[in-house]
Amino acid sequence: MTRSLVAWRGARGKTGGGGERRGNLPRGSGHRIPPLAGVATLACVVLAALTMAEGLVSAGVIRHGVSVGDVALGGKTPAEARVALQARYPDGSGRLSLSGPTGTIGIPEEKLGARLDVRATVEKAYAVGRRGSLLERLIGRVESPFGTSVPAELHLRPGAAREAVEEISGRMNREARDAAVDVNGSTVLVSGAETGYRLDVPATAREIEQALAELSPEARASGRVIQPRLTTEEAEAAAREARRAVSGPLVLTAPDESWKLSPAEVGSALIVARKGGTLEVGLDLDRLRRQLSGMYADLTVKPVEAGYEVKGGADPTVSVTPGREGRKIEEDELFHSILKGIFEGERRYSVTTVAEKPDLTTARAERLAPTDLLGSYRTNYAIVRDASTRVENLAISSGAVNGTFLAPGEVFSMNSEVSHLDYEQTKVIVGGQETTADGGGLCQVTSTLYNAANFAGLDVIERTPHSSQLPYIRPGMDATVWWGGPGKADDLDMKFRNTTDGYVLLRERVARDGYVYAEIWGRPTGTEVTMNSKPAYMGRDGSEWVTRQKIEKDGKVIFDGVLHRDSYEPLVDEHGNSIPTPDVPVAPVDP
Repeated sequence: MTRSLVAWRGARGKTGGGGERRGNLPRGSGHRIPPLAGVATLACVVLAALTMAEGLVSAGVIRHGVSVGDVALGGKTPAEARVALQARYPDGSGRLSLSGPTGTIGIPEEKLGARLDVRATVEKAYAVGRRGSLLERLIGRVESPFGTSVPAELHLRPGAAREAVEEISGRMNREARDAAVDVNGSTVLVSGAETGYRLDVPATAREIEQALAELSPEARASGRVIQPRLTTEEAEAAAREARRAVSGPLVLTAPDESWKLSPAEVGSALIVARKGGTLEVGLDLDRLRRQLSGMYADLTVKPVEAGYEVKGGADPTVSVTPGREGRKIEEDELFHSILKGIFEGERRYSVTTVAEKPDLTTARAERLAPTDLLGSYRTNYAIVRDASTRVENLAISSGAVNGTFLAPGEVFSMNSEVSHLDYEQTKVIVGGQETTADGGGLCQVTSTLYNAANFAGLDVIERTPHSSQLPYIRPGMDATVWWGGPGKADDLDMKFRNTTDGYVLLRERVARDGYVYAEIWGRPTGTEVTMNSKPAYMGRDGSEWVTRQKIEKDGKVIFDGVLHRDSYEPLVDEHGNSIPTPDVPVAPVDP
């Protein structure tokens, strides 16, 4: 650039004085140099001079201003730079401090497999302003005096940084903690909220790699701060309400009586819970009710239910035992007023009571009392070979049923009435096989009642036939029960529902004439029922029976068809001998 400037000046001197065109100057162009071009040219001259001077100064040493991390290498020979780097980063056995919102954790650099290539790093530092294109060298020479950082030539085991971050993530992660309010008696305490933190593993691994490249002993964790759902301020606001609620005793008054709850007793009934994204203070009404047990005992009178008494034998008389009204606290009104005022500092409340009627009043019991025989049935127990040993079990189970009243819509369960009783051991039929077990005779009581319910027009909702024909009950009209214990899936039950508008009375007894009798009494229904069963097949290997039922109500047929079809296997006696089905006596439809 200096040579061209001198040449330009010589050309100008040759043209001075005359008007002739000299050299490459165009005619009419004048003799003045454009101002901007002159400034640029001067800058280039100065820059070139500085660059040349800097090159002379930096000959054989790393250019001034060049550093690797915080190690300044400018002005040092390559050998001196290698010594400086080796002193700063001797063997990769140091520790890198990883800092984040939840604390600082040291990571051994050897765990990261970090190794500094000192020679290659020094070569990169020495190359600043010396290698590359003319422009790159020029830029490097210009920038280095103002500070140029060269990344270290660092070798890391692939994936080591991520593995290290994953290993320590559990120590740096922290769950956010919501603020909370704890009420202990009359003391209200607030637990402040805490932010949580979730480490970003890939980003933090990159931060570690960058810090190592800069020979920095520290790296900053990268992650996400998790805000709590409930703040300390929200908890403090809820605590203020709770403190107002326990600011003094609670007094409840009724005519001529009063009751007092201490602040601690009030506090035991307070609940503080998150609702709709905020913390709300309320009352646990069950706890409050328990704290007010003395008041409830003083003011509550239980109602007496009306009932029935049965007198007489074959033609019973049902009389009504009268019910009586009770008294109860107007609880909804009381609790509403307490909930409304207690958090505003209100301490006194009035208690009112109202009459409580029994579910079955005397008038309703008289209106629904059973008066008529709706259905009956009997079965012969004398026909069974071990009848004498079965009678006690028949009496126990029929006695459990006898005198049972069912309200309109109520369901009767045979198992519920008889499964918990103690029975004598006698012959039973299990899977068509005669054997000995407790409770022989229960199925006869069940079958007798089952038919009485059918003839009464009630809705039988569960029934299972025996596996074999039995002599005391007509096939197709039998019902069995079985229980293996609470919750057993193979339990068999007989159930029916009271579909009448009044109460029904169940009566069952074992008579000395050799029969079990079952009766169902209730309000007149205008229902007539007929039933019959006939064999569709009868053979030595078993039988099939079809049971039909016809129901008329007020002279109108409402059902006439097949009730069910039942298949029976041959009966096997106690010795394992099969009894051909045709040899088993068939009981009549109407014994």
